[in-house]
Amino acid sequence: MKGRLFWKILVGFAITFIGIAEGVWLLFQFYGHPPIPYFIGYLSATVPGYVEMAAHATTRGGVPALEQLVANWPSAEAERFEFTLLSPEQAAKQAALAPHTAPDSAELAQWSQKTGNPTAHLTPEQLRDGYQVARQVWDTGQIDRAVQAPDGQWVQLSFDVRDIVGQIPRDRHLNVPMPMIIAGVVGGLIFSALLAWYLTRPILQLRRGFEELSSGEMSHRLRPKMGRRRDEIADLARDFDHMADRLQQLIGARDRLLNDVSHELRSPLARMQLAVGLARQKPERVESSLDRIEKETIRLDELVGGLLTLSRVESGAAHQTVYMDLDDFLGRVIGDARFEADGLGIEVKTDLAVRRTHGGAVPVVQGNAELLRRAFENVIRNALHHTPAGQQVDIAARADFDRQLFDITIADRGPGIAPDMLETVFDPFTRDVGIKPENTQVGPVHPAPVPHVAVASGSTAGPSGGFFASKSGFGLGLSIAQRAILAHGGTIAAQNRAGGGLIVRITLPFTLRIDSDLV
Repeated sequence: MKGRLFWKILVGFAITFIGIAEGVWLLFQFYGHPPIPYFIGYLSATVPGYVEMAAHATTRGGVPALEQLVANWPSAEAERFEFTLLSPEQAAKQAALAPHTAPDSAELAQWSQKTGNPTAHLTPEQLRDGYQVARQVWDTGQIDRAVQAPDGQWVQLSFDVRDIVGQIPRDRHLNVPMPMIIAGVVGGLIFSALLAWYLTRPILQLRRGFEELSSGEMSHRLRPKMGRRRDEIADLARDFDHMADRLQQLIGARDRLLNDVSHELRSPLARMQLAVGLARQKPERVESSLDRIEKETIRLDELVGGLLTLSRVESGAAHQTVYMDLDDFLGRVIGDARFEADGLGIEVKTDLAVRRTHGGAVPVVQGNAELLRRAFENVIRNALHHTPAGQQVDIAARADFDRQLFDITIADRGPGIAPDMLETVFDPFTRDVGIKPENTQVGPVHPAPVPHVAVASGSTAGPSGGFFASKSGFGLGLSIAQRAILAHGGTIAAQNRAGGGLIVRITLPFTLRIDSDLV
């Protein structure tokens, strides 16, 4: 993966580099006058200036004046310059070879093409001024001029610039100088390698993390390995850690659920085996053994039914969506609850004020009526189970139109829940989490109130045919309630009530709908 990413980055860098160079070149061609290259300025201005000074000194003072002038030149130019005494015949021949007319545009174009376009950045005026010198330099590698001294002696002045001519580029690839191309290649390789390493190192750690996670190593985390990175890859590592935490929690919950299920199954199965053994050993007890077997079978059916309900809620299998008027919906659920509460000597007090028209519409809950019914029944039944006789269970509901949320509270007068168990009370098979009252009095000890447990299984049915007929459970009721509420976009939380008892607060989002097609 690192090699593939490296080549992609390198190709992208090369395309960008060439594109920028070509763009700058085009801008200068159309809108600017770039600096004249060194060799053009040196050959068209500097060297002719030295030759002109030498010619002027020779025509004014002869060879002695020329020698004195050259002695004062910089060493680099003095080494390039030399002069030769000519005979009259040699001087005439040299003068005949020198051009005396300015070149036309065709000649300029021909010479420019011949020299690899070294003067492409010059204006026509600049090119014409240095043309004669530049043509001579290109052909011979030196500038020659014949002048006559005051004594009649002809002197040939020569300025050797073959090293400068060797620096003139004969051809440019893509209008980019070769040093820049070399720097671009080296820089591109280094840049691409570093960027590929910087990107692939955390990606390789991510891939290794997924491999560890898929192999069952749920404790593997990536965020500490990202160092001080604060980019999108670090965010991806943080999301990976959140996913790993959630998977670890889910797998742990699954393992605990399997252990709890196996424990719950073991007791009724053992009792059934015991009843079968007693029936075989004592035929006169067959009837009581069959009753015991039937009772344990019913308990197993309740357990399986509760687990199936919990599974359906968690998987979202039930998608029968209807619109429910919560005022009417809760009224029917509370009516069933009062049936059991009357037999227990408990009063169910309600304060339902959710049916409020808002612009001619009714706030309604959209979802699965059966799941929500079981959720509220489980919570209410749990409150009845832990409220002593003579006390009351308070059920209140309000509609918050600003947030478009229903706020439902169910409060009992039981012993409450230990504070450290408030978060886990909704876990499956959570029981015996109530606050244990301390009995320090002398004398007979009265039975303490039954601690809070999640008693409803989600499919309990007693002789009366009502949902509230059974008093025992497996600790699945509140779990089913929580999953159902969360599946409808709501929240559910428990807190201890001042003065004793437990408050379960439920919120559900609602929509505004006309008063029709409501359950």
